[in-house]
Amino acid sequence: MEAQLKKILRYLSVKQLMEDIADLNGVMSVRRFVLSTMLAGVAVYGACLLYRINYIAALFVMILAVIMIPGLVRNYFMERSKASRFADVDVYLHQMTYSFIRNPKVNIALQDAYAISSGRLKRCLSRAIEELQYGMGERVYEDALKIVEEEYDCSRIRTLHKFLVSVEEKGGRYTGAMEVLLEDFDRWVNNVYKYQSEIRKIKRDITIGIMISMALAMLTTVMCSTLNMFSKEPLSITDTLAYQCVSIVFVVLCMLFYIYTRKHYGCDWIGEARTDKQIMRDYNNVFKSEAKKITLKMIPLWGIMLLTVIVLILVRLKIAAICVAAVMVLFIITPFTQRKGSAGRIKNDLYCGFTEWLRDLAVNLENKPLLSAVEDTYDSCPVIMKESLGKFIYEIELNPSDIMPYYSFLSEFDVMDIQSAVRMLYSIGDLDRDSMNQTINALVRRNYELSDKAEAARYLDSTSMMRFSEYIPTFFVAFKMAVDMMLVVNMSVSYTHLRAHETL
Repeated sequence: MEAQLKKILRYLSVKQLMEDIADLNGVMSVRRFVLSTMLAGVAVYGACLLYRINYIAALFVMILAVIMIPGLVRNYFMERSKASRFADVDVYLHQMTYSFIRNPKVNIALQDAYAISSGRLKRCLSRAIEELQYGMGERVYEDALKIVEEEYDCSRIRTLHKFLVSVEEKGGRYTGAMEVLLEDFDRWVNNVYKYQSEIRKIKRDITIGIMISMALAMLTTVMCSTLNMFSKEPLSITDTLAYQCVSIVFVVLCMLFYIYTRKHYGCDWIGEARTDKQIMRDYNNVFKSEAKKITLKMIPLWGIMLLTVIVLILVRLKIAAICVAAVMVLFIITPFTQRKGSAGRIKNDLYCGFTEWLRDLAVNLENKPLLSAVEDTYDSCPVIMKESLGKFIYEIELNPSDIMPYYSFLSEFDVMDIQSAVRMLYSIGDLDRDSMNQTINALVRRNYELSDKAEAARYLDSTSMMRFSEYIPTFFVAFKMAVDMMLVVNMSVSYTHLRAHETL
């Protein structure tokens, strides 16, 4: 209880809020926060008065809105921080790549990136350059670049750093690999910027929808006031308990929905869309769950439920029988529907993961033979591929000339585009270095298109749900207006009966 109280006080503390904003590299004065909070409270209180909500109840709603303001402010600066971090990664990846292509020296590339950076990125690069200049360890390049990796946890930064250090220490060709990396960076950055733009539009449309819904919700009170101007008997529903409760619920729902969309419509643009834990849960559900065996074990339960349905029908409890039958069907099909949904998600994960792995392989092939390049990708490969890749490496180490490991690698996913790409790896092992790089780079570019389609499908699924939520405020206002109209009708009927009784 005491811990919860401290958490609440920490949330409401203006001092703590200012510290949290500073930690997110944001700037907001106490005066601006207090003024914004007061304006928000006044706006909510004014809306409550327009709905003719009781003064005390309106005060309660206003206090609730004021309590939500610190969370909204924190979330606003959190979103800005995430967008700023992604912009930093965009600047860093491209500048480091361009600089290294022009002059293959890590220190010069870092200096160039430092010159055009600002804010968090500039401070981070300053520490990295200082470590590179004054570090005394044998892994001075790794130690310096690790500062950037820890500040911006991004797989593409790690891949770039790994290759830069390899070229710096061992020499070798780098232009082809840098072109592959640069194309990957361009595609990734453009996709994320498109997704960010789409989410901003959705948030804007939702805000407009909430404002329109709140305006429409006042039509019933306006209509009642208009009718009273031409009626001898005043008709007012605003004093009823039902109207007050419905109006309060409507305003609170609109506020909560607005806050929900601001908090949940967004993501960490640098990190992966799905965590390794989520991916492995779907992977195990598809390849290691035994849905059929579980269903067969449940047959006795299905028999009992079926018998229950028959008994309920015989005693003429049809509704209860339908409910039990529906539950039985739901239990039967759930394992299979979950497996189907998991299969669709891991297919998209595989497209993105395979393209990432192929990009790392192409980078390694610049200066390594095929087998060594494949082995070097294991530690950093996407989790969706790790089990199959480990088996693949073991089999080709036993017999490097055997073609069967290439046919079985990732075959369990049954994705023809990826299987055909894997089989091409067998043929490139016998090519000369230039032909090998040209072939693998062409393969990588083809898979960029496949991963773009997978990313587009994932973004479409995500934004389609967000787009649907734009209609939720209309359900709120429809509910309120329906209740209001019922109150108007009931009150009109009551007045009619009363006048008829008085006439008699």
